[in-house]
Amino acid sequence: FNTRRAPHGAPHPAGAMSTGIVAAVSASTSSRAVGSSRASTARRTIRASSSPSSRCDRWSATRAVPSRVGSARTSGVGFASIPAPRRSTLTRGDDAYSGTDRSGATASALSAAGASSAFAVGIEAFFSFLGTALAALVAGFLALSAWRRNLGLLRPRLTLSKSPRIARLVDSCPALHRPLRPPLLLQTSLAQLIAYLLKRNLVPEARWTRETLTTEDGGEIALEWYECCAEDDVWNGMEGDGSVTRTLPSAAPVMCVLHTLTGTAADFVVLAREAAARGFRPVVCLRRGHLDAPLRTPRFNLLGNCDDLDVHLEAVRMKYPGARLFGYGESAGTGLAVRYSGEKGPNNPFAAVSCVCPGYDTTEGGAFSRFEPLLDRHLLASVKEMFLSANEELIRGFECAYEAPGYDELIAAPDMAELQRRLYGMEGYSSLAEYHERTNPMGTVRDIAVPMLVINSDDDPICAPSNVDDNLWAFEGDVDRALVRTPIGTHCCFYEGRTLRPMSSWAHEASLEFFESVLNEQG
Repeated sequence: FNTRRAPHGAPHPAGAMSTGIVAAVSASTSSRAVGSSRASTARRTIRASSSPSSRCDRWSATRAVPSRVGSARTSGVGFASIPAPRRSTLTRGDDAYSGTDRSGATASALSAAGASSAFAVGIEAFFSFLGTALAALVAGFLALSAWRRNLGLLRPRLTLSKSPRIARLVDSCPALHRPLRPPLLLQTSLAQLIAYLLKRNLVPEARWTRETLTTEDGGEIALEWYECCAEDDVWNGMEGDGSVTRTLPSAAPVMCVLHTLTGTAADFVVLAREAAARGFRPVVCLRRGHLDAPLRTPRFNLLGNCDDLDVHLEAVRMKYPGARLFGYGESAGTGLAVRYSGEKGPNNPFAAVSCVCPGYDTTEGGAFSRFEPLLDRHLLASVKEMFLSANEELIRGFECAYEAPGYDELIAAPDMAELQRRLYGMEGYSSLAEYHERTNPMGTVRDIAVPMLVINSDDDPICAPSNVDDNLWAFEGDVDRALVRTPIGTHCCFYEGRTLRPMSSWAHEASLEFFESVLNEQG
């Protein structure tokens, strides 16, 4: 240690350090003693009476506890006083102590915990009930669906004309006499519509061969010939050369598909595959604006054009001169099939026609005015995008020889009925009256001379059942026509399968059987 002394009157640093150590030890010992004394005093105080006099005694007892401990002595150093830690001993008489407050706080905490626990139990019970109810609802729906399907409640209803020939043809079609077998989870109009909108994601890839054709006014249309799809054994990729139709004889019947309002060949993969398996050569007749390319001329037709269809069919007959042709139309395509067949009369190149979900009358107050509002908006947006927005520059530069609505008026149409009214100029007509006169399918229906199968569903939100009721006269008399109405099928769906995924379409099967009946009859 350093033995040098500090200046006179000041303790040496080393001595002060020693004094501090001794004092700390003494303070620790004294603190334990004081703490023990205070604990004893507090216990005696709590056991004491709560009278005013005892309150004074308790205060005195509390004050009696020494607040400072004794001094420690070291060699060569004076005494150092170390204050003991002060502790407040709370009694029931103190303002800071309240048994009632402590009990209230505990009760409040317990109450809050109980409320939280009860809320959690209630939420758990609610979701348990909700899950049970949902499971019961699904089970009931599946049971009802299975009951409807297995008991034959989805059987089609037939309305035949007075022709003996149509009766024989229909008798040869098994699908027309059996119930529909929709998947268990696709037995409502909404469910089938959702599957219809997603069908391009549910069908296999397919390869088509396009044959582009040019009309007299420079317009562009095309024939899409089906080759094969990913589910065929000959499939070797989109760039491959496999084909299920290449081996068909040149005289194999050709099924000409007339597509929907915004349809393309990709919408008919399932139909084409089934037709090819039955020996038909499928081809989709693409109208103007449906070639995934801009319009060549400022003209397109919502329901198609008979002159353009002539170009389609002439190309088909040149390629396969010995083949019989059959017309299959869906939705808007049925309008063209009916109008064309009526205009051709006995010279119709089609041996038979099948129309799935036709709209019948397309004049004012007819099919375009009866779309379900939500689907009307969907169709309107699709048509504007496909025909107007994609060809805005061409349409704006179009100068019609007569006054007709322009691009701004067309794009501002609030619904499909109004858009149809404004499109007569783009379709090549001088007035709305001429447009209706030249395109309405029901205007020529009486002149159709070939067998015709018409299929409508009772739950169709696009081609409403009222359209059928208003035009039942078309199936009267000695004509070769059959009307089939089904309780389910919505718009162009008629899906069949087991659980969820559509595996086939009842309408496809019925149409192909009808064509086969005509072939067998003529053969």
